[in-house]
Amino acid sequence: TLAVKYAVRRRQFEASPGTGEQLLLDYGLHQRRLLPLLARTYALHFAQDAVRGQLHAVFSGDDDSPQERRRLESRAAGMKALGTWHATRTVQECREACGGAGYLAVNRFAALKADSDVFTTFEGDNHVLLQLVAKGLLTDHAGEFEDLDQLGTVRYVTGLAVETVMERTSAHKLLERVRDLLPGGDEWDREAGLLDPRYQLAMLRFREEHMLGGLARRLKAGVDGGRGPGAVFSSVQDHVIALAHAHVERLVLESFVHAVEALPEGGNKAALKLLCDLHALSTIEVDRAWFMEHGRLTVQRSKAISREVNDLCRRVRPLAVDLVDAWRVPPQLLRAPDLLG
Repeated sequence: TLAVKYAVRRRQFEASPGTGEQLLLDYGLHQRRLLPLLARTYALHFAQDAVRGQLHAVFSGDDDSPQERRRLESRAAGMKALGTWHATRTVQECREACGGAGYLAVNRFAALKADSDVFTTFEGDNHVLLQLVAKGLLTDHAGEFEDLDQLGTVRYVTGLAVETVMERTSAHKLLERVRDLLPGGDEWDREAGLLDPRYQLAMLRFREEHMLGGLARRLKAGVDGGRGPGAVFSSVQDHVIALAHAHVERLVLESFVHAVEALPEGGNKAALKLLCDLHALSTIEVDRAWFMEHGRLTVQRSKAISREVNDLCRRVRPLAVDLVDAWRVPPQLLRAPDLLG
């Protein structure tokens, strides 16, 4: 809120001679810095709302079982990790986007960063929490879930066929839809491709599915090769975290897409659809090297995604102030006179 409102007040440099200084938020780079973070904040809001609904279903008894409680624990752990990393990154980016004014103590970014920074560790280090998420994916929250430590998880997974691990996950049930929806190249036109939520979700589902299968195979191959479970797990921890991250990213996008689809036609739905597209394509763009390595993005389509992100930023820009005002942050909490005027 502070960074966006400052960016529609602060002028700097002439865009062309005689035109006067330009607002910060009219610069493409400034839009790139702030607006994908704005979209991701909305995405995480809807994803956390889904956790709240799941929490209510479990503890009201509407959908309560040991397995559902483990799924809730796993989802909450993943959301905590992504949410706190996002908060810390956003505070830093907004501080920098406000220049020297953002560095002044009176404008509170230092205090906000000090508050947010601890949450990446508080109530569980984020990497440890993501290992909990990955354990749930590998075991499908089996009855033995609570008793399985890292070594037990390796032994459990290697005692199953890789196909069994895949079959027991909810991600696998989506694989055929993923294969149907992923384009083989650039034959999808712009509207039916990049801005189609089916395509966006298919990309994230494929990444999760591929990482899950690859991790199960690596664990099994390591133990079958005579290595101890501890050494095997240590050697694949980067893969473990990547899988968990991909899983939670997929859940976040699904929550956002479903929330937008449930809205009645109108201005709110149109605005949130722009944000949802911006969040989805920004997420794919950040990891486009992986998608290209695994044959899911051509060079041409990768460039098209970057162009689309730029275009979406331009389209979101006129709505930016309304979008942060929608949070209704109380004025007494925004006290940053140098930024807000």
